[in-house]
Amino acid sequence: MAEITAEPTCENVPDNLIRPLLALSKSTRQLISLKLAEIGVVAGQDQLLDAIDPDQRRGICEIARELSVRPSTVSKMLDSLERRGWCRREMDDADLRRTFVVLTEDGARVRSEVRQVWSAMNDDLTRQIPCADRPALSDALWRIERIVAGRLSRLR
Repeated sequence: MAEITAEPTCENVPDNLIRPLLALSKSTRQLISLKLAEIGVVAGQDQLLDAIDPDQRRGICEIARELSVRPSTVSKMLDSLERRGWCRREMDDADLRRTFVVLTEDGARVRSEVRQVWSAMNDDLTRQIPCADRPALSDALWRIERIVAGRLSRLR
């Protein structure tokens, strides 16, 4: 990943990003959690289900990188999904140290429901933002995510 260069401090522009980002993150997760509860999914399971490709098996380390968590965290989260019948683990025939994850039919259905919840929430939020502002806002949020994820990956 290419390093993102820092911009100089801008005059007359508030530099406090942390408070609104923390508030946004917390509020977003709480709102999504309430919506997910309606379909029997708890916070964190949604992102894990989304990271598992319904058409091919994925490695635990690959999923962990995508979610910016440790493989052990993914493994613990998978225990819960497996108990619910939403996924199963498979060993790599060529390398028995590697474990892959596959969605079950029920897991693919729940993943689809999660994406519907996300889509409905996205539609609701974007209706509140002028069309002209959406691309710049999305670009800025993804840029911040890349910066934070990069810092996080160096600390792990």
